[in-house]
Amino acid sequence: MQHLSKRFEAAVRELVADGPIKQRLALAFGRHLEDLLIPDLPEPIRDRFETLHRALHSAEPIGREGRLRVSIRKLSFAEAVTHAEIIVDLHTEIARNSDRAEPLKVVHTDEKMPRYLTGS
Repeated sequence: MQHLSKRFEAAVRELVADGPIKQRLALAFGRHLEDLLIPDLPEPIRDRFETLHRALHSAEPIGREGRLRVSIRKLSFAEAVTHAEIIVDLHTEIARNSDRAEPLKVVHTDEKMPRYLTGS
């Protein structure tokens, strides 16, 4: 989860940098979030990230310009701001939950426990 937190933190840093919002959104998503796999994300953010990913890949590529760039170029200013806010919200959700430890999992095995652990 820490790796994911750092990726979203880097994306947020791109969003608060100088420049037009569409350019910052393209850099934030393209450099830091583009290659994230939806099944690998924590359940609470999966649907929102998938919706964001679809929105930022909705247009067909034009020439040498990729799907992400074309899709972001076609967004309105308000849509670009909304998508940037979603990235910040997802980062907040990840940061909020990153302090929680994963629950312990019971592992069943056919291997015998070593005697020094069982006391016998």
